[in-house]
Amino acid sequence: MSKRLKVGDAAPAATGLDVAGNEVALSIHWANGPTLLTFLRHFG
Repeated sequence: MSKRLKVGDAAPAATGLDVAGNEVALSIHWANGPTLLTFLRHFG
């Protein structure tokens, strides 16, 4: 089991997809300050 993050801990490295489907390193956004990551469900 992995260690849980605490408030103030650095987020682990991760990648996501932009609206065009391209991979984006989330650290690019974190370098500019706090980043809000939102998960949307697609129905249909």
